[in-house]
Formats: sequence, C-alpha cells, structure tokens
Amino acid sequence: MPVVSVIIPIYNARAYLGETLKSVQDQTFKDWECIIVENGSSDESVKAIREFSSRDGRFSIVPLVSYVGIAASRNIAMQRCYGKYLLFLDAGNQLAPGYLEAAVNAMEEDPSLHVVYGKAERLGKGPEWDLPPFSMSMLLSRNCLYISCLFRKSEHDLYLGKGFDQQFDKGIEDWDFWLSLFESLPQEPKVLQLEETCFLYTDKGSREEVSDEELKDIRLRLWEKHKALYARYFPDPCETLEYQRLLRAGEKGGHSWWKKTK
Repeated sequence: MPVVSVIIPIYNARAYLGETLKSVQDQTFKDWECIIVENGSSDESVKAIREFSSRDGRFSIVPLVSYVGIAASRNIAMQRCYGKYLLFLDAGNQLAPGYLEAAVNAMEEDPSLHVVYGKAERLGKGPEWDLPPFSMSMLLSRNCLYISCLFRKSEHDLYLGKGFDQQFDKGIEDWDFWLSLFESLPQEPKVLQLEETCFLYTDKGSREEVSDEELKDIRLRLWEKHKALYARYFPDPCETLEYQRLLRAGEKGGHSWWKKTK
C-alpha cells in the first residue's frame, strides 16, 4: 500500500496538467499513488494522463462521463485511495520536490499532528504567500490553510467521513473541509507549518468563475453550517462583559445610543 495518496481533479487542463503531474513524479519521497479524476474534458487531458500512467504505474485515472465538480471529484477519489496520508492538488498548481518527504517525516515523528503544510509561493511571479500562523480563531476568520496540506486518512474516515460538501463547489470548499474536519475531532487540532516552501500555486485550475453575490451567499452558508464552531471561539458580542458595561453606563446616563438598543 502507498504511504501517500495524491488526489487531483481535472477539467480541460491539458495546457498545464503536465507540469502538475511532473511535480508529483519528481518528489524525493517515492511511496505514493496519484489518482486523477477526469471530469469529461473536451481537450486532450485524458491523453496527457495516459501518457504519464503508461510510463509510471503510480498514476491512475478515474474517467467520468461528465463534469461533476471539484468536491464530488475529490470524494470519488477518496473512496478509491489507499494511502495512510492524503493530499489534494489542483491542476495548474505544483508541489516542491521535498514536500512529501518533509511532511511525512513530520507526521511520523509526531503522531499527535493532524495537518502538515509548508510555505507557499505564486508560480513564476513570487513573492511568498503571506500565510499567518495557524490557530482556530484565524481559520474561522480567514482560510489560512491551502488545500494541498497533508493529513491522515484514518482521521478523516473516523471523524468526518463525508468528504467535501458539494454546496460549496463554486468556492471555499477547502475552507469548509478544514473547518468540518477540525470540528469533528475529539480534541483541538494540531497543525504544523514547515519552514520550507512546499506549494507553488497559480490562478489556473478547474473552477468556474464566481460572482461577488455568489461568493457572499457561499460565505453566509459557511457561517450557518459552522455556527456552533464559531460560537465556541467567538462569543456573542451582546454577551461580553464590555457590552454589558456599556449598557449599564448608557442606562445610567440616558445616552441616545443606549435607547436605540432597547
């Protein structure tokens, strides 16, 4: 059985797919499988995948008749993979050569770790992606984990199991995935950011354009889904000591702003 399963959903990605697959093939850590879910592309993506798989049996393809989206594609691959660890990679993005080796070593050395990732850079343009240090409060405020982090498949299967939520397929499905996984854990998540650059990203990929209104709706759905998690880290402002003090002061002084709260 492979130690790492790399999962790549693709759709009409022929122009840049080769570089993505080559970055997996060039890993210094060799015990991996790469499952590519092909969403019924109209270009020559399938041909490119078969060229890689014919030369390297660690690559395999799951051909779909029609487009099902990123979330469903990843879920399909998770049902077919055998790795102890999982890592998702989108077409167009790349892994630095030593990423899997460094991440697997960190996981093996510290079994209490849930997620390992490294620094990230924009392909061809730099500079380094300014990723803040991980904390649950930070993750609830913004998505500070990219999708290509390494994590244990056993913990996903045991605590989450459902994979990606397809209602977020147009955007932030990765953010929802991390929130869902960490919310399901019986303890606080332990996340390690490696010192080296591990992930190279680009704007290319298998995703539809999303309008501002659609993104607003998606973010609202994310909050609705994880209200209990948000409440655990961010108390209701109306219940804070500071707000109660303001109310009492307003009540005593008869301030106009206090009357508006009544």
